[in-house]
Amino acid sequence: MNLQELHSLVRLGSIFQWLAIVLVFLAGALQVSKFVLDRKVQNLRQGIESKRTMHYEQTISKLKQRLAQQIERVQVVLEQEKRRTIPGHLIPRIKEDLAKYSGTSIRLNCVRGDREALGFSKELKELFQQAGWRVNGINQVPYPGPIQDIVIILNNTSQRQKANYIFSLFRTLRFKTTARLDKNQKEDLCLLIGKRG
Repeated sequence: MNLQELHSLVRLGSIFQWLAIVLVFLAGALQVSKFVLDRKVQNLRQGIESKRTMHYEQTISKLKQRLAQQIERVQVVLEQEKRRTIPGHLIPRIKEDLAKYSGTSIRLNCVRGDREALGFSKELKELFQQAGWRVNGINQVPYPGPIQDIVIILNNTSQRQKANYIFSLFRTLRFKTTARLDKNQKEDLCLLIGKRG
């Protein structure tokens, strides 16, 4: 091997050395680029996830509010379903019909300790009074046995037409109602408001 060949081998080795150094730097640059890209991808993912999370939380919050409103509506409906009342839009017509029997005496009794029955009795008292009826009570009466629904008591059969009107009104409003005769009663009619059945 001569000097020229040796010299060209050294040059070739030197080129390979430089090439190796360049490749190491390129590998390092690629590694840094990969690290930077990974960070950007991770930041993008976190941004997307946080936006999705925020969107989902807002959606869940809205759904919770809607659900709470719907539950409140259902509770109001259920409470109204439990509580007997005469719908406001029917009151003018009922007053007009009851006014035909103005001067009729009526006693209102309700079961002692039943707030719902007392509340409904108060509503009825006001309605009868506004229609010109003479109202005795509201008497909260203790009964030995459970009194349910509404009982219309007539003092004689001549009160049947008034009792039938009240009976049909309560039936229309889906209030369970019965009627009976009690000739010892002073008032023309008596309404006994029992527990809602």
